[in-house]
Amino acid sequence: MEFSKDSKARLILLCFFVVLLVWVAGFGFDRLLARDGATRTDILVASNALTGIVAGFLFYSLTNIERLRRNVMRERLRTIAEMNHHIRNSLQVITYASATRQDAESVEMIRTSVERIEWALREVLPGHVESPPTPAEQADSRDVLRAG
Repeated sequence: MEFSKDSKARLILLCFFVVLLVWVAGFGFDRLLARDGATRTDILVASNALTGIVAGFLFYSLTNIERLRRNVMRERLRTIAEMNHHIRNSLQVITYASATRQDAESVEMIRTSVERIEWALREVLPGHVESPPTPAEQADSRDVLRAG
């Protein structure tokens, strides 16, 4: 049996745990109220109310966890869509420039598009992707080393 985050076995085990917890809470409330000498109707009303509170709290907790998980997934999909936009636009420029003649303007268009792709990888996905420094950043660091 696989118990990964989204496995069916984990879901069944979680449901079994919730049933067990609600049953134990209901039984415990019944025993506690019976010991205090409450009438049968009072025990039934109070025990069911307390059991309902426990079940409601568990339901709220589980649905809140799922809501947070969906929000994280939605944010990841938004980031992927933004990356797709930036990279696809830059690749169109590179494709156009490489299909035309190789002059200084085309080389500059390609360099700009490559820098935009590197920017997208570095800024849109911070901490997710390590991108190498751009040629301009490499030249700047060499100039600093020479001057120092």
